[in-house]
Amino acid sequence: MENKNIEYMDEGFIYVASHDKLFYEFALFSAESLRTFYPKAHITLFTHEAFVDNRAKELFDNIITGIPVHARAKMWCMARTPYQKTFYNDVDSQIISRKIKNVFTEIEECDMFFTESYWHTTANYKWSFFDKAQKIPVLYHGAVCCYNKTDLVIDFMQTWFDEYVKQKQEKTWNYDFAYPEWKQFDMFTLWRLTSGNFEEFDRFKSLNINIGPKMYNATIHDGNNLYDGKKPVVYQIDKHSIKNHMPNLLKHMEKGLNDERSLPKKPKDQKDFIWYN
Repeated sequence: MENKNIEYMDEGFIYVASHDKLFYEFALFSAESLRTFYPKAHITLFTHEAFVDNRAKELFDNIITGIPVHARAKMWCMARTPYQKTFYNDVDSQIISRKIKNVFTEIEECDMFFTESYWHTTANYKWSFFDKAQKIPVLYHGAVCCYNKTDLVIDFMQTWFDEYVKQKQEKTWNYDFAYPEWKQFDMFTLWRLTSGNFEEFDRFKSLNINIGPKMYNATIHDGNNLYDGKKPVVYQIDKHSIKNHMPNLLKHMEKGLNDERSLPKKPKDQKDFIWYN
């Protein structure tokens, strides 16, 4: 169930750990790094009650459960932020600079920002374009998003989730111009909402979406110095980089996974439990 004792704040950070216990362990690690560099940060965790232990209770200001069991529950949770200004960050990340406290200044004159997508972020140049002709570049990378809480922005986040669920469940691929592999990615859904090519999403044309600084979404491929001369603030990490460069973190993750808590089985009678295949 949703935590009813939420202290609504003007600014805050949210993490989403759904579907896989590994994401919960990642969330703990990333939130700990956020606390290190920004002790006063207000942090909310969206997750499943079955995952929650004392580590999370001590680390997060809010814990909200009863979320969808879905690999992309993040958009559903982003639509339910308790903050007026929110920084969403994928759990497989690490905060490495005190400058994280300045992130909300980036949305003083816009509705939200995503960071720019680069081919080396996905390690495959193919994913730099949505279309087979390679004329539609992938503009936004969905690992981070900083946004103001307005009715239209919340509508955007919920629509992003709903449309992605439908996109995944469609039996046929209805976008012949695009690589069919994009069906599995929410970034294609994000493009549909922001490209201006789809009439059903015309209401989102009025949103002011900026490209945020790369320092809030750096990867191990970027190194310690970014193209604009700035230092990274947030690193996105993956299993490959953990195995090769962060073995102690991998050991920590595995320890956390070796317990009896697991994802609850699909309930038959709980109407308030949301399950997506």
